[in-house]
Amino acid sequence: MKIIIQQDDSVSETEITVRCRRIDPEIEQILSAISLIGNTVAGIRGDETCFIPLKDILYFESVENKVFFYTDGETYETTVKLYQLEEKLRNTKFARISKSVIANLDRFHSIKPEKNSRLIATLVNGERLMVSRQYIGEIKKKLGV
Repeated sequence: MKIIIQQDDSVSETEITVRCRRIDPEIEQILSAISLIGNTVAGIRGDETCFIPLKDILYFESVENKVFFYTDGETYETTVKLYQLEEKLRNTKFARISKSVIANLDRFHSIKPEKNSRLIATLVNGERLMVSRQYIGEIKKKLGV
């Protein structure tokens, strides 16, 4: 792989062009990493890569060594690992709520205590997610409760 960076004072907006023979897993990973910078996440659905705004994402979930994310009506796969997402989204309203889930706290409708010192988060679409007790402190801090 060759990387070329050209500085040009006349450019008003930074532009990134990826030229490749074909889109392979390495290119998908590069696109995913770049897309996080612009507040979108590259998601694969079928044979297309879509760029989804972070605000539209309900949560990310790791299932059998793959990471998926969910919007109100769609499911996408991403090549970004959950720990990478956690790091990139550290200063946002996203937070890890369990070993396998990072949720968008802005998309919570409500939270309520559950037995075993856990919480149940109900999302704006009615879906319910379990918040593990080891993550409750950060969740409360980010939510201001």
